[in-house]
Amino acid sequence: MAALMTVPNLIVAGSQKSGTTSLCAALEQHPDCYLSNPKEPNFFSRAVNEQRLASFSRCFRGVPDDAPVVVDGTTTYMADPAIAERIYRMLGPDTKFIFALRSPRKRAYSGFLHMLKRGHERRTAQEAFLSLPDDPVSAVQAERANVEVAAAARQVVAGPYVRQYDDVLWNFRYLTNSLFADQIEPFERLFGQDNILILLFEDMVADFMSERARIAAFLDIPEQGLPQTLPRENQTRMPDTGTLWGRIDEQLRRIKRGNFVFVRKAEGQAPSRAPSDVDSKLTRLTDSEVAVWEQRLGRDLRAIGW
Repeated sequence: MAALMTVPNLIVAGSQKSGTTSLCAALEQHPDCYLSNPKEPNFFSRAVNEQRLASFSRCFRGVPDDAPVVVDGTTTYMADPAIAERIYRMLGPDTKFIFALRSPRKRAYSGFLHMLKRGHERRTAQEAFLSLPDDPVSAVQAERANVEVAAAARQVVAGPYVRQYDDVLWNFRYLTNSLFADQIEPFERLFGQDNILILLFEDMVADFMSERARIAAFLDIPEQGLPQTLPRENQTRMPDTGTLWGRIDEQLRRIKRGNFVFVRKAEGQAPSRAPSDVDSKLTRLTDSEVAVWEQRLGRDLRAIGW
């Protein structure tokens, strides 16, 4: 008799830079939850993997066959509508999803810093955002075109993602990745709202006890197995590249992680908060997205920094 193949029944699918690594760390502390190794296998990000489900199960070695919750924590899945359909075909309609959302304008800038820190983004924040039109629909189209131009000019480094994603430029579409409603819609349509839990990063940080009750109810697991506070994981801290020794230290860190992109002095000079002109631009571009979620959640999200 063939052994059962272990695959996830819960996917923490995004959004990137919204506390998903911390959330997965919290889930992993629960005795009924088992996290994939690596946390982000990116399996459904490539169409070719549809024929390789058996290899995917290797990410869950040692997970009991009767594990209540088996987690894939890949944030890429939210960014490509084809992925929702791929998961539906391969895992079935009962798969559950958690989406952690964050202030769209702050998520957009944090996404920019994330790629800058890796050395894969070589534009300034002003170059990445200020040329976008103020209409969000037009801005999304312009951002896609701008990123393709930047990739051709080697202002963004897409090479390291060729084996991970079909869409190697998704990481660099900072605004697009912050317009959550359109990205979640395919999942809601295919899997139904009962299989989807929406969390806010700001709520998890401020009062994780309340949020863990919602998580436990959604997953049908005892609440007590989850931590009382959200673990602090994967925070974006810009390297000290202002000095030679700082650049050498960061270069060694990158090499250790398998990232061989050369460290540039300018990388560590980006402010941790968006410059006022960039923040104003992102506020205008995400106002309508904030309004969508205020109506959907029935609350004033600007009061928590959206």
